[in-house]
Amino acid sequence: MPPNRNRYRSQLPKRAMSKQVLPKIRLSSSLILLARNQDVKPKSFDYNALLLTRTPKSSFMPESSVFPGGVCDGTDSSSSWLEHFKRSQISSAKLQELSQVKGPRPEIFKAKADNEGMDPSLSLRLTAIRETFEELGILLCRDSKSLTSTSGFGQFHEQFDRAHWQHVVHNDASKFLTLCQELEVLPDVWSLHDWSVWRTPSTFKKRFETAFFVAALEQEPSVHIEPNEVKDCAWRSPLDYLQACLRKELWLPPPQFYELSRCLNFPSLDDLRQFAENRSEKGIDLIHPVMYKCKNGVVHLLPGDDAYPSDPDASNDKIETGLSVEDFRSKANGKLHRSEHWNQHQSQLLINFDRSDGQVHPLDPKKL
Repeated sequence: MPPNRNRYRSQLPKRAMSKQVLPKIRLSSSLILLARNQDVKPKSFDYNALLLTRTPKSSFMPESSVFPGGVCDGTDSSSSWLEHFKRSQISSAKLQELSQVKGPRPEIFKAKADNEGMDPSLSLRLTAIRETFEELGILLCRDSKSLTSTSGFGQFHEQFDRAHWQHVVHNDASKFLTLCQELEVLPDVWSLHDWSVWRTPSTFKKRFETAFFVAALEQEPSVHIEPNEVKDCAWRSPLDYLQACLRKELWLPPPQFYELSRCLNFPSLDDLRQFAENRSEKGIDLIHPVMYKCKNGVVHLLPGDDAYPSDPDASNDKIETGLSVEDFRSKANGKLHRSEHWNQHQSQLLINFDRSDGQVHPLDPKKL
């Protein structure tokens, strides 16, 4: 621990670093869904990302623009899914290939004793696919003809009463298996690649640990929004979304801003999809922000930053610095990994070291 970090932490109010009673962390899953843009302009991104805007009545981050996803349901880990895959000659051993990772993985990917033998690598993908269907009516799946596809791109199916089934599954998550059985399809878990895992800071009353997956499509599927959860949605390039946020036209929560900024490394969908597929075996380092209150904004310290605390859950309040965002940064003399927020729309991401999980750094949209 660098000397300046010891000195700084010793000056923090004792209440800020005392252990607090924290709310239960719920497991969830989100999908960074990307589709090729057929009307691409020269020297621009050849794909779009799909984000939805939550309704004003949403219980968590209302009116934010986020990737589709939601809380894991017990039925996503049901052994009935294994039977459904088995009927299409997909064995449990074959499904285990989804969890063949050489590097570290956060707690969310570790099997629990009560999950009936379902590997979280599969159940978390099922959650992401189910939630994407519930919220936006997009069913990522494979039938007998597309089951052996090796293109690396996701498959989807639209020729059924989507509005009806979306309503049914939204009211009862177990009906997602029924839908797949009736259509004789399998959720396209093979097109989802491990991307990141975020944990909600301890300052929030509702907390989640969320697995983010990336999936690429050759074309944009049509969307049917669920009006109780979704205000609207759009297919836009990562840069378009980030620039719209900076113009205060929409609000991207920190994980969305960070992950879209990572996508800026890849103007080509083929390159991003290939990178995601190759990188996934290296594992994932958990991103667990710790919030520091500055005079003119808030700084989220992220793992690897030299000032990152040894216990990220030590406080359920923002830690007072008594400094501006700029002065807080100037005291750092080693590794930086943080997001600086002057307001809801003005943010800056900083990282100056290579990640052990092989992930790319976020790029600054203001410089593109």
